[in-house]
Amino acid sequence: MFSNLLTGTYEYLQSGGGIILPLVVVSIWMWALILRKVLQFYRWRMKEQSILDCYKNYQSPGFIAAPWQMEILDKIMDYKNTNLKPDKKSLARIQRPHHEQVNKHINTILVLAAVAPLLGLLGTVAGMIKTFDVIAFFGTGNARAMAGGISEALITTQTGLIVAVPGLILGNFLSRRAQRIKGRMERFSIGLVQEI
Repeated sequence: MFSNLLTGTYEYLQSGGGIILPLVVVSIWMWALILRKVLQFYRWRMKEQSILDCYKNYQSPGFIAAPWQMEILDKIMDYKNTNLKPDKKSLARIQRPHHEQVNKHINTILVLAAVAPLLGLLGTVAGMIKTFDVIAFFGTGNARAMAGGISEALITTQTGLIVAVPGLILGNFLSRRAQRIKGRMERFSIGLVQEI
């Protein structure tokens, strides 16, 4: 059963022509980034602690919080040790590297999802050119020869859409999740300053 699935997939991809390989690469790259971001966000969420827990247990050995919480906590405690209270600009500067880390790869996922249908369109054009070459050489009497070009055109279009649609949906989902995490970072920083 599994070997039949692999054989069928290979034949399907092979009939898509030369554009299929870049589409497969785009798909693998995009899904690797999606899985990486999902796991990163999940691990962070599992380790997140409340502001009060972070403040009370900051010095406790073995205390674990989300990496961004620990780093923000360290920097705000440095301010406390110098008897300074961080202002809005200082908090923004403290959060900036974490915001960049949250956003990392999301734009790449969205770009790859947008590139996939364009590659599919390129394959469509290549397949239609192949079909017209067959028509020019044999005329319209050789349906079998024309079917190869039409098949290539349709398969690349379909594959481009199969790659793009989930990529766009998950890219937008991750983008919204990143906005929520950045909001939690801001609330954590402000709450921690108030707690101190």
